[in-house]
Amino acid sequence: MTKAIATKQEKAEKPLPKGWKQCKLGNVCDIVARQVDPKLPQYGALPHVNGENIEGGTCRLLYLRTAAEEGMTSGKYLFESGNVLYSKLRPYLRKAIYVDFRGVCSADMYPLTVNSEVLDPHFLTWLLISDEFTSYADAQSRRARMPKLNREQLFDWDVLLPPLSEQQQIVTILNQQMAAVEQARAATLTQLAAAKALPAAYLRQVFDSPEAQTWKRKKLGDIALVSGGIQKTPNRSPHSFHRPYLTVRNVQRGWLDLSVIERFEITDLELERCRLECGDLLIVEGNGSIDQIGRNAIYRGELGECIHQNHLIRVRLDQTKENPDFLSLYLNSELGKIQMIQKAMTTTGLHTLSVSKVQQLAIPVVSLEKQNRIISHIKEKLTVATSLAKSLEDQLDEIAQLPTAILRQAFNGEL
Repeated sequence: MTKAIATKQEKAEKPLPKGWKQCKLGNVCDIVARQVDPKLPQYGALPHVNGENIEGGTCRLLYLRTAAEEGMTSGKYLFESGNVLYSKLRPYLRKAIYVDFRGVCSADMYPLTVNSEVLDPHFLTWLLISDEFTSYADAQSRRARMPKLNREQLFDWDVLLPPLSEQQQIVTILNQQMAAVEQARAATLTQLAAAKALPAAYLRQVFDSPEAQTWKRKKLGDIALVSGGIQKTPNRSPHSFHRPYLTVRNVQRGWLDLSVIERFEITDLELERCRLECGDLLIVEGNGSIDQIGRNAIYRGELGECIHQNHLIRVRLDQTKENPDFLSLYLNSELGKIQMIQKAMTTTGLHTLSVSKVQQLAIPVVSLEKQNRIISHIKEKLTVATSLAKSLEDQLDEIAQLPTAILRQAFNGEL
């Protein structure tokens, strides 16, 4: 395929191929911005498009609602079927779309109409998210405090246009390849969702099995020491006697996030009372999301002498009889989570655990030998599931890079 877009150096050094046209973008397209009032029924019922509706770098519409559904009351711009919508705000996001319906758009969108004798609107759409135009638009728009490409900057871009038939050929190939990318993305997302569902399924196979129904239950307070932590106050700023402390942010479901660690000023007595030991289980007492109630992880001595905040509840087991990994797996299972959510319910509608509520949790009790066998079995499966999910996430990252690579090939004549 003949090269559709050339570098600035190539433009200067090479004559234009036969049938090509070099011009300002403003010579082959125009902005059709007729302002309308979305409070009027005939406009409020129309589809509304803004930058959030468009997926960056793919020319794909993510969702669509009417102006009335969006609660729009201020002036909007009318666009017609066959227009190209380009998001002038933050051009580096690469948001443009061809529309085959009538609607209204936000003031941050340019509704563009083309001279159909020399420019295909679908070709323009892909062109507006190409590397060359995006680099130009990004450099121009950054002159403003909020990156935004104005009308003059848009129309002043020098564009090389191949013949209309070649533009349409490029569009056909791009559409086919982008459709293949979307198919691959959708398939990988389905596989990733299945992989992420595996850990819950593995835990359910153990803790909701017929055998598990026969296990004895004991209140957690009868087999463990359950205690609260230290409240964070302004006078806790470290100055003379301080230690690292863990917060809700550090405790994820089944693992500790130690990327950010703060320090508390404490007393000798507080350190003695709240010092964490290897094997202590930390449970989140409350969270904005119900499904995060009771999130827990085990402290394994990673920070040495360490304490915890009052929004975490510490559970200390006799490890000659109970393995904290078994308790953590159970509490992170569906049965454990349901029980903690039920305990966390309050008359005010809030959801929060407390030391006394955690003490009342009914915990399955089996021999330490059986606990260790179950832990080994589940962790082996969880390792495989985690590796599979990570591989699929990497695959998704690679797929996400394909549209930009395909566009680069298209406008370098490499398809």
